Amino acid sequence: MLENKDKGTFLYHTSCELCGSSDAHARYLQADGSEDGTCFSCNTYHKSSTAEVVPIKQYKASKMKTIEEINDLPILGVPDRLIKKETAEKYRMRASLSEKDGATVTHLYCPDTLDGKLVGYECKDTANKSFSSVGDRKGELDLFGSWTCTGGNKLFITEGRLDAMALHQTITDLNPEKYKAFKPSVVSLTRGVGTAVKDLLSNKKLLAKYKEVVLVFDNDTHGKKAVKDCLKVFPLYKTAKLDLKDANEMLMKGKAQELYDACVWNASVERQGEVVDVHDIIESAMLKPQMGISFPWQTVTKACFGIRPHTIHCVGAAPKIGKTDHQHQLVHHLVYNEKVKVGMFDLENSPVKTAKKLASKQAKKDFTRPDTVYQDSELRQTLEGLDGKVRFYDRAGSRDWEAIKTTITEMHLLDGINIFMIDPMTTLVQGCDASQTNTELGKICSSAADLVSVYPITIFFYSHVNPKPKGSMPHEKGARVYSSEFFGSRSMERFFHYGHGISRDRSDECPDDRKNMSEFYMLFDRDFGQSYTCDVYFDESTVTYLEPMRRSW
Repeated sequence: MLENKDKGTFLYHTSCELCGSSDAHARYLQADGSEDGTCFSCNTYHKSSTAEVVPIKQYKASKMKTIEEINDLPILGVPDRLIKKETAEKYRMRASLSEKDGATVTHLYCPDTLDGKLVGYECKDTANKSFSSVGDRKGELDLFGSWTCTGGNKLFITEGRLDAMALHQTITDLNPEKYKAFKPSVVSLTRGVGTAVKDLLSNKKLLAKYKEVVLVFDNDTHGKKAVKDCLKVFPLYKTAKLDLKDANEMLMKGKAQELYDACVWNASVERQGEVVDVHDIIESAMLKPQMGISFPWQTVTKACFGIRPHTIHCVGAAPKIGKTDHQHQLVHHLVYNEKVKVGMFDLENSPVKTAKKLASKQAKKDFTRPDTVYQDSELRQTLEGLDGKVRFYDRAGSRDWEAIKTTITEMHLLDGINIFMIDPMTTLVQGCDASQTNTELGKICSSAADLVSVYPITIFFYSHVNPKPKGSMPHEKGARVYSSEFFGSRSMERFFHYGHGISRDRSDECPDDRKNMSEFYMLFDRDFGQSYTCDVYFDESTVTYLEPMRRSW
């Protein structure tokens, strides 16, 4: 006879009088000598050998529809994975049992939280290792097990949930006596390594509580790639090297001490520099260069081969010459014609004003002018059409480059945005004295170049320029901009790929045929040495800033 601590001593299987099953009714002998049973086909409890029945909880995984139903399931250890019940309790993992024997764990339910609140469960079928979801598990989630963390020296992040439990259990069991009071902080990713970077970025507040963060991802191709991706964003995080596939397998194969040593003592910062031979890169090198997506000005598209990833553009002009309309016309074109999302860092205006300017481009009327006639519904509809296409950085936040760089990284990785506008660049060094300005701009240019080399993004910096020397024609009368007039010009020409200038005569002496006409031109092209010059006309009635239609004679 088999001893079952919850149900008594197992006697035999028999038929069920209620549902007609031939063998799903299990009989148990209780300590007081009485006999009862449970049918795992119709899920009823038989108080005696008669058909008197009392309904019991439905533990069939396929019928688990709600969080409330799962919350009623028991918390059990997982013997075949060597996970103890107390570990499962710490991680709030619930289980459903086999309908045949009432003892075998068939499904595991690991909770997902957002800001500490339960929002769903990940369900794992232990037989075929398939996964399903219950509740709302879309979007950002807390790292699994976050509720166990209080901050401190080390945070360990595993790839899988059972790995987190295995590692937590191992560290708890093997910690020397003098460290027993320090409970380990171990969490796991929520959806595997495919979204590892997103998971970490979504949990920056938790990560910031720890002096060290150790990545304990699987020792396979996907896990190694995820480590590299995460270290691009968090280069100082440590990594643990495992002998076997993952932490849980290390525990199961009797390598708990090796797991402990690898994570607690031997985790280290990885060097990110890599050396490759030609055979490592030849396939990538064989790819034919591609045109990028278009500018709203055909001449510029042709000269720059379109807007291409891993590229930085800088656009310079004197005040009130047209660089803001250049930016807004470009964003409008990208959003509505090229169907791509754009991240905007307007450091001199609120998102409200910038959004209305972009809406004006689409509606072809200036919503920011007090004398413009329009219906509220027209503005609302146009703004709603922009929702999800443009994300704005609130200038009330930090104008520090490092904060902006982090936000660009997050918008790229979390929102899928690849093109960014930063206007004006000079705001990033506001408050620096003359001797500091060039130094700080040099650091920013270098950092931006590193950023676009890591990610397939394009950044447009908009910059003011220094005034012309006394005695020469001023920019306000149409004098051309030179790259040497940019703030931080040496660093821009060194690290940026393209420099563009805008000139316009806005004086009273401007000829009638040049009124509202700007000239765009290339200042430098570090990659190909291309050049261009084109006229661009600002039409006040339609709020457009485009090349005039060429006449064919």
